[in-house]
Amino acid sequence: MTKQKRRMQVMAGVLASAIALGGNFAMQPAPTANAGSLGSIVGTVIAGARAHEQASQAIRELNDTEEGRQALFQKYKEEYGVEYNSPYQGLCESVMTRVTQGIAASDPSVWDKPFLWFINQDDSFNAFCSLGHVMSINRGLFNYLQNEDEIAVVIGHEMGHGMKNHVAKAAHKRINTAILANIAADMTDASAIRNIALDMTVKHVNQVVIGKADEWEADGLALQYITAAGYNPGAAAAVWQRFIDHSGDNKENLASEILNPSDHPSNSARRDKYAKSVKDYSGGHVDVKDGIVLVNGKKLVTPAAGGGMSSAERAYFVQGNLAAAYHNGHNKSEATADGNTVMLGAQPIMTSMDGDEAASVIADRLNQIK
Repeated sequence: MTKQKRRMQVMAGVLASAIALGGNFAMQPAPTANAGSLGSIVGTVIAGARAHEQASQAIRELNDTEEGRQALFQKYKEEYGVEYNSPYQGLCESVMTRVTQGIAASDPSVWDKPFLWFINQDDSFNAFCSLGHVMSINRGLFNYLQNEDEIAVVIGHEMGHGMKNHVAKAAHKRINTAILANIAADMTDASAIRNIALDMTVKHVNQVVIGKADEWEADGLALQYITAAGYNPGAAAAVWQRFIDHSGDNKENLASEILNPSDHPSNSARRDKYAKSVKDYSGGHVDVKDGIVLVNGKKLVTPAAGGGMSSAERAYFVQGNLAAAYHNGHNKSEATADGNTVMLGAQPIMTSMDGDEAASVIADRLNQIK
């Protein structure tokens, strides 16, 4: 076993221990330096600088080296357990493949550090992306989401954090603060400093706080990625409407459990921003107001609740399909009814369900207002 590989295993092992223990990590209080001793002050500065560099090096190795990534990946699997033979394995493989291709359309560097992922055995609603493009999806997420387009939004959001190194950046900030507050003034042994820095690094990696600006960026990237991958862009607003329908608009709900702890915007703010982005994608033609799908400012349809979705959630899917039709020029064709499905050119718009108007009625109305 190489020295480097052993170091990666130690680092990843400490991370797994931190996950199992939970809670906030706090070092024992450092010895108080004599306020009148210049040597003590200098010693504190030197020790802190050394610890800072060791922490930075640990993050770089876990985030950027294949050996570090694989060690972290294995430790996460050991800690959370792998959900083998999951009925959602194939769905997630499809999402990961398609969204990766969607990322590559604008950022081919994704092929240099492919995402490592697995479904774990945790029954809570969660998914996360850690350092090194290491991702995991709780099996509990599928108790809440089964729609592939909406799952793609969640995964695309996580991958956006990974592509922009949000976790690594946040870890640097938190670890640096902790080092300055806790490093012992008389600690000059390099190996001791390294061990403390590594310990702090891996413990704080799973507890870093992602700022609101990074959350918005990951949201925007998720929409970009899933649209490039061929998913319904309306799913981005729809998934936040689903959170609102099931758990309200406050931050302390299921939606805020995705990822690491974050300074999350409200669910409605995220939904509305996505809906505005989809409207822009349509060239300003398609909007949703109070669950009503509007085309050129005129009412097209208010979908009925069905298929496990509320009326409002379905409305955003209709908006996404219409936006894709306008974006790709299908609006130049006539709207038609193909059985129960409204078509605009080659683009399916909506399939009428119990409680909906007939597809032919919706198609006729669309022709009048488009």
